[in-house]
This record gives sequence, structure tokens and C-alpha cells, in this order.
Amino acid sequence: MTSLARRAAGYSAGSVIAAASSELAFVVVLGWLHGGTTWASAAGFVGGAIPNYILNRRWAWSDRRGRDRHSEILLYALVALSTFVASAVATHWAQEGARQATSSHTWTVVLTALAFLGVSGVFFILKFVLYERVVFVPGEGRRPVPR
Repeated sequence: MTSLARRAAGYSAGSVIAAASSELAFVVVLGWLHGGTTWASAAGFVGGAIPNYILNRRWAWSDRRGRDRHSEILLYALVALSTFVASAVATHWAQEGARQATSSHTWTVVLTALAFLGVSGVFFILKFVLYERVVFVPGEGRRPVPR
């Protein structure tokens, strides 16, 4: 398996776990706590971004140590925050549309949660490219450690 394929597999596995924890946090806040889409997106962001960083660092890019940890986390947070903003906007629109389509709270939550998951799907490839090329980079003059 090539290094890129190994990183893509590790990123994919970590992303599935992070998406599940993120989606769960989103649904809990929106559905059971009756929070708005911004609060639910924020809960989903925290619920997914933290495990995603840890899993990406261990499973996908453990061989790359180019930046100091502070800079790496800052760049990672910028990428993750862009997903948060997109999800907050998309879920707000989705919730408004769902409320017009159904009077059922359950269906409104389901449709809005699907929009939240959809944003994650849209950003999946873009985030991999940014992590690969910008966030988790090998150090100057160093090559990634082969596995």
C-alpha cells in the first residue's frame, strides 16, 4: 500500500468515527435539547473535530512532523471551522425547509440532521487535500517516514 493510500484509508476510518460522534452530538442538541441549528452545529463540531484530529494524527499522518504542534492545530482548526460555518448555514436552511414541509418535530430533526451529514460529505475530499498539502506536512528537508 502506498503512503498516500495508507493516509487516505486512515483518514477515511477516522472520518467515519468522527462523523458518527459529530452527528450524535448534533442530533442530541437539536432533537432532544431543542437547541437551534447553530448550537447543534457547534456541538457537532466539537463532537467530531477533537476525535478527528487525534485519529488523523495517529492513523493517517503519524509519519509527518513538519510543523510545531501549535501551528498544526491552528491550521487544522481553520479547516474545521470552515466546515462548522458551512454546516451552521446549511442546517439553518434545511431546518426552515423541513418546517415548511412537515409539522413533525422528528422529521424536521431527521431532515436537518441529513443536511448536517451532507456538509461533512461535501467537505470530505477537500479536507483530505488540505490536511495532506497544508496541515500535516513533513518538516523541511525531511521526508515522510515510510510505513
